[in-house]
Amino acid sequence: MTQRKTRTTKADATRRQLLDAALAVIAERGYAEATVDRIVEVAGVSKGVAYYHFPSKAAIAESILVDGIGDLIVSFERVAAEAVSATAALTAMIELFAAVIFENAAFGRFFVAELWRPGRAWSAVMRGYEQRLLALLQAQLVRGQREGTVRPELDAAFESVALVGMVLTTTLYYIGEEGEAHGTLDERRRLFIARIVDFVHHANASVGMRAG
Repeated sequence: MTQRKTRTTKADATRRQLLDAALAVIAERGYAEATVDRIVEVAGVSKGVAYYHFPSKAAIAESILVDGIGDLIVSFERVAAEAVSATAALTAMIELFAAVIFENAAFGRFFVAELWRPGRAWSAVMRGYEQRLLALLQAQLVRGQREGTVRPELDAAFESVALVGMVLTTTLYYIGEEGEAHGTLDERRRLFIARIVDFVHHANASVGMRAG
């Protein structure tokens, strides 16, 4: 049992090593120019080890997205279960999402590139993860409409897609402007997240909530 657990732990570590290396290479070269040879070189493993864990470069890329979006889904589900109101849930979700992208810009850029890549052909698994993430945001927007804190005329399905795009692109733009910013990275991160949460709240709030 101990030996099996040790093997599993080692395999998980190698898999994570490959995914981290792949993300670094994709961030450097773009997905089209990223090669398995370069990924295994950065990871410090053999090509045989890479193909033991992943059948192709596409499978590696998909796993990066599935793992990243999957972590967000778990966090969003916890927020949805614990938040006392839609406003609290949406605020926490946007804070979490922006923080993840702020702290892992390479993942954010890859996520954006795949969202906008012409002719993208994600697997059913990847499309399912995307839809689950959007559905969690949409459910809180609909909840907010019932609670009177989100504009009733708002199209919740459309808005959930818009929120994902806005958080991704705004966060990445802000990170790109960091050379002109003042304060420590942590201070700028907190200020940015506060601003984006405030914007989302006021953009979606009902008239009464905006006035308040």
